[in-house]
Amino acid sequence: MSTVRAVVLLFCFSASAVHATDPFALSCPARLRIPQGEIVEIKVYGEGVSSVEARWAERNLPFYPVPPGSFATIIGVDLEAKPGASKITITAANDTGRQRRAQTIVQTLSKSFREESFKVAPGFDQLSPQSLELIRIERADFALAFSTSAAERFWEGPFIRPVPQESSSSFGYRRIINGKPRAPHTGADLRAPVGTEVLAANHGRVVLTGDYFFAGKSVVLDHGGGLYTMYFHLSEFKVDAGAMVRRGDVLALSGMSGRVTGPHLHWAARLGNARIDPMELIQKISIGQSQQPGSAIGN
Repeated sequence: MSTVRAVVLLFCFSASAVHATDPFALSCPARLRIPQGEIVEIKVYGEGVSSVEARWAERNLPFYPVPPGSFATIIGVDLEAKPGASKITITAANDTGRQRRAQTIVQTLSKSFREESFKVAPGFDQLSPQSLELIRIERADFALAFSTSAAERFWEGPFIRPVPQESSSSFGYRRIINGKPRAPHTGADLRAPVGTEVLAANHGRVVLTGDYFFAGKSVVLDHGGGLYTMYFHLSEFKVDAGAMVRRGDVLALSGMSGRVTGPHLHWAARLGNARIDPMELIQKISIGQSQQPGSAIGN
């Protein structure tokens, strides 16, 4: 995975310069290759750069100051994103008011995922009208939670595992349930006996607690800038919606609520509209505390 994380810094020559006839030097990645479900950290350097804004896939990307003298953000590709090329448009300003524009090409790559087959109780596989109504409410609640991420960045590297146990089922598995192909697995299932303390992977705000048909007792954290982590199939909540938590705080106890065949923690992550492998947050994020905590540029 080093090729997708490594950022080869090249001079990005300006497509146009605003407020200046002699644009300042700016370094950023010219091209990125990101497999489905993965993330990459982007860093931008320049002479006296004071702000960076960017736009990609019809959304603004929040860049954060990272000492010494650079700005960074992370982007993610959905696990079912169509392979192909897209473009990030970057605008940087320096402390004299000059602006510089550059582009980064993002190549989305297809990725092979394993396949697993299992059975669930008929009541879960053959949905009654009452179950369908519960599913509708579940989807609406999660959509609302994902609709208003805080602009400021709450998190700082590194991210941690919410429970110490290893995975029993990995992100991206193509699942066959009761003999029928279903949607791919959008999180990592971590082995966790009932009652295991579930920790916040990083700082954030609790934007959802609830008990749902599929996810069971669930907690969603907004880490700011469009980044969320989710914790499903819990047995007991230790936080309330609206609370601010720190990395390592106890959110809940693990369980086997919702649509499950045994006790475990389903840990998932979302960046913008992309469903990403939560393990990527542990493996690839290096952005530490910003020089201006609580600030976000470009979103």
